[in-house]
Amino acid sequence: MIRSILRPTLAAGMMLAAACDSPSPISDASPVMFRGDARHSGVFQTRGVDELGGVRWRFQTDGPVRSSPVVAEGTVYVGSTDGHLYAIEASTGQETWRVDVGSPVSSSPAVAGGLVLFVSADGAFHAVDADTGALRWQFATGAVLPWEWGFEGWDVYLASAAVQGESVVFGGGDGTVYALDLQSGEERWRFSTDMRIRSTPAISEGVVYIGGSDGIVYSLGLENGLVRWTYETEGASLRSEDFGFDRKSIIASPAVVDGAVYVGSRDGQMYALDQASGERRWRVSHDVSWAMSSPAVSGTALFAGTSDGLFVHRVDVTTGEEDWRFVGAGYTWSSPALAGNTVYIGDGGGFLRAINAESGEERWSLRTGGGVYSSPWVEDGVVYVGADDGVVYAVDAESPRSLRAVFWDSDFTEYSAFPHVQTRAYFELHGYDVLDANGLENFMRARIEDGTSSAVVFALPYIPSNIAAEPSDTVLLRRYLESGGKTVWLDLPPMSLARDETGQVTAFDRSRSERLLAVDFSEANFDFYGSEPTDLGRMWGLNRGWLSSYSIAESGDIDVLGLDEHGRAGAWVKSFGGPPGTGFVGVGLHDVTLEALEVVRTLAEYGLADRTR
Repeated sequence: MIRSILRPTLAAGMMLAAACDSPSPISDASPVMFRGDARHSGVFQTRGVDELGGVRWRFQTDGPVRSSPVVAEGTVYVGSTDGHLYAIEASTGQETWRVDVGSPVSSSPAVAGGLVLFVSADGAFHAVDADTGALRWQFATGAVLPWEWGFEGWDVYLASAAVQGESVVFGGGDGTVYALDLQSGEERWRFSTDMRIRSTPAISEGVVYIGGSDGIVYSLGLENGLVRWTYETEGASLRSEDFGFDRKSIIASPAVVDGAVYVGSRDGQMYALDQASGERRWRVSHDVSWAMSSPAVSGTALFAGTSDGLFVHRVDVTTGEEDWRFVGAGYTWSSPALAGNTVYIGDGGGFLRAINAESGEERWSLRTGGGVYSSPWVEDGVVYVGADDGVVYAVDAESPRSLRAVFWDSDFTEYSAFPHVQTRAYFELHGYDVLDANGLENFMRARIEDGTSSAVVFALPYIPSNIAAEPSDTVLLRRYLESGGKTVWLDLPPMSLARDETGQVTAFDRSRSERLLAVDFSEANFDFYGSEPTDLGRMWGLNRGWLSSYSIAESGDIDVLGLDEHGRAGAWVKSFGGPPGTGFVGVGLHDVTLEALEVVRTLAEYGLADRTR
């Protein structure tokens, strides 16, 4: 339905920007932002990754990364819910700088005029220097409006900025669309709606297009904020409380391509609207499944994901008919990126996927350690994306995959009272291959041969005889470690329980562990104490304490990653000559909690560079 003209409010400087430093000179580079450019077509004119090699690098933050990365002049800019915006060197994954704004950053940055522009959850709009991260100006929005019903939920995204010329446009949680001056942050105009705005505006031919949580699509003049037209989606007339979930909000961002505006809504529809008039051309029903994924549009094809339907599909833009559908493993709120003939998109099951744009067949997938609600960015043969494990991933066709595995074998479960099933399930969920004794032997031999970066977590505190029948420096386990492998051990000292031929324990002998690893285990006891990370442990990514058992004395043979309350090593690593971050990692756990297992995974994945010899 076309809606009549609404409340345009032209205001200059009603909310003053705070100038914190002199602005950078305007860059000659074109602005970059969420979905690539201001039209948000989601099409990247660059070389993609049709065949996956592996992870070029991982960058760890301290919170889920729902912000979508952008790449400008060799730097990746991305926010995290840990309250920081990060600048990362695109080629190496090394941090260039970070800005702590003290509030989650789940908006995606825009880069223009030498500035990085982004919104934080407290409603502040930030402009920082793209080279240094120094604050240039800030702009404060109003208080976040309550939801109409009160239980809409899943408020995981913030609206991102769109830049056109010297104007920056964004929507706020206070229900207002703002246009600011790019270099000064002074307000040019504002337009108020009745509900918070989480949709990112698109700009084309001097017009701003944005969706509201009131279920209305707005078309506003870029110069003055005056309403050109509005369109009421089906959700605008629905009452969410009648359904028990949100049926009204437009969270997706419009894409403006070839005279049409394409946008999805939580009413379960994808809409195609005429760019000039706002008249509906067609709509596609997702059977109440939210359409939160912003579409990518090229030629006659539109690509988008859906929530409870768990699918990505291709739709003909002339008819609205579905061409194909690919069903994934979780809510697909991530927005697709199209490069060449490949669609890149994440899903809540933890997968980054590459799908053939013509056939809908999967080309490859990469499982991350958390749901992928960030949207991919494709740049010069690399795909960048964030995930709920707090990691920013850069994947390409050339880097070999690092390999992660967890040892668990049903033949040896009776040997352990350790919560091995929960441990195995956790690591399997996070993309680790489950290996039995034979699989572990094959894995270690292959890594010795090819030198691929790898790590094995022992869910069972048992070393099978084909890995080390007797403790010595010649067994397969030692040779694997000496070749640059990594193992993570969670329970009593390895091989300390001597067993007879029937598997019965005949002795608890710490000297067996010492012969295997050349580490002093004489103080390793069954008791448990709180441990906190050392400076080295924090460098490895540890940011919390845990209850540890089997702590050992500090010595020159190990590097200490965590100290317990008696000053003993609650987490440590013994290097065997491999690259930093490899070797035998000991972290005795008292309780297998989610927090404790996250400590283990942090230690397992630190330094897991993708490399070959």
